[in-house]
Amino acid sequence: MFSEAAQLAIFPGAALAISAGAVLLLARFAPTLGLIDVPGGRKAHGQSVPLVGGLAIFLALLGVAWLMGIAPGAGYFLFALSIVIAAGCWDDVREISPRLKFAIQIAASSIMIWGAGIELRSVGDLLGWRPIGLWIFAVPLTIFAVVGVVNAVNMMDGLDGLAGSIALIAFAWFAAVSWSSGLQLQFVTALIFCGAIAGFLLFNLRFPWQPRARVFLGDAGSLMIGFALGWYAIDLTQGPAGSFPPIAALWVVLVPLADCVSLMARRLRAGRSPFVADNHHIHHYLMAIGFTHSQTVAILVGLSALCGAVGYFGWKLGLPEAALFWPFFFGYFTYHAWITRAWKRLDREHEKQHRSATLAAEGAGKAIPLA
Repeated sequence: MFSEAAQLAIFPGAALAISAGAVLLLARFAPTLGLIDVPGGRKAHGQSVPLVGGLAIFLALLGVAWLMGIAPGAGYFLFALSIVIAAGCWDDVREISPRLKFAIQIAASSIMIWGAGIELRSVGDLLGWRPIGLWIFAVPLTIFAVVGVVNAVNMMDGLDGLAGSIALIAFAWFAAVSWSSGLQLQFVTALIFCGAIAGFLLFNLRFPWQPRARVFLGDAGSLMIGFALGWYAIDLTQGPAGSFPPIAALWVVLVPLADCVSLMARRLRAGRSPFVADNHHIHHYLMAIGFTHSQTVAILVGLSALCGAVGYFGWKLGLPEAALFWPFFFGYFTYHAWITRAWKRLDREHEKQHRSATLAAEGAGKAIPLA
């Protein structure tokens, strides 16, 4: 239908245009739809922001898939995404319980497993002995993996442009894998996602002419993108055409996964619910030690691109899967130990500063508000 060179321009270009147009249109109706993020609590923005980014990305994906005639081949994928984004919009308008959100994510994962026939049957030859099959655990571990990626991306959506940029990088790597593996449908769909996310980022990233994000992804967007990345990570690594190792796919989404798993482990160790939000993500730490918003986003996006390169080129160079697994394994635990100690040290410093300020104010006969 189109040459590969034409696909590289037409599919993402059309998605970018539709996504950007949809953002502008939906933002006007966001207050009527109830898709508005109101300042307060842990939120740093000072004014209400439309939560229409995810919806715009999805409309661009649907529009280009239909216009280019690939929608029927991606039917199960689009159907599952529609369920996830509907739940996300519901949560953006009227907050729903984590239990219900998990149930909906499991239902969407079930479509992937029993509709599209995509499941995590093996985690590959991680130890250098033989491929490790999952047998009767394939279905529950598939659901666990997809839900894990969904919530990792959702938790990374804490700074303007961060989650969207990391997702764009991941889809670009998955597009490269799909092209190298001869998976035309997956290649084209990933290109469309890249373009749609880029159209959203025009209004979500900070630029000299745009000091703050004009729209947010919302839960609809972060949950949908996370689900799509989870689907890709499994689809590209399983089945007859899936030569991409599962451990290489994990490298592509390493940054949000490491942040999510480490943070939930620290919350559990502190006796708190792993699902109660706080300000102890990696991006919060980088900003707390002096990096600006833009520098923090650039560092994490660059790191994500580098991790994706490790997975992709490790695969292309034919490295043993164990050679990708052990750096991943020890790298995560090194990061977890470092960030745990770093936050403890920073929290102690903040507590000491607050105590000193309180004593100084009391000595001067003044009272200061609690931080």
